[in-house]
Amino acid sequence: MRIEEKVNEIVDVCIVDRLDLNIAHLSYMFSAHILYNHIENSYMSTRGIDVIALKLDEPHKMWKAFCHEAGHMFLHCTDQRHMPRTFNRMQEAEAEKFSILLMMPEKLIMKHELYDAQQVANYFDVPFGLALQRIEMLIEQTRIVTYN
Repeated sequence: MRIEEKVNEIVDVCIVDRLDLNIAHLSYMFSAHILYNHIENSYMSTRGIDVIALKLDEPHKMWKAFCHEAGHMFLHCTDQRHMPRTFNRMQEAEAEKFSILLMMPEKLIMKHELYDAQQVANYFDVPFGLALQRIEMLIEQTRIVTYN
């Protein structure tokens, strides 16, 4: 539950409602500098300054990229250029999970009683497939494991 707990902490401190889910607000709250560019999305920390580089693109793609790179900022302290490929894949999967959780926080889903993927997609202005993935994550989180 490490990733869920981290996102829930961020939501409790930074996010009151859907209007707080944007690059300007969260980069300010995270004290992260945004570097807009035409090449790539990335995260780096240099001299104690967090920098999220965002490739100029469609707004929803930039928002998703921001959330993904914020995942690296909060979860990882390694330089992926010097890590084994399998370790990098694991970190990418963690950052992707972080981004989905941050884009559609459980707290807001429950507060507004968004119980199906279309409601989630509409409320958070995300593609239906991404909203469906978030609903599936919530369902999986609540499963009770039974042993025979």
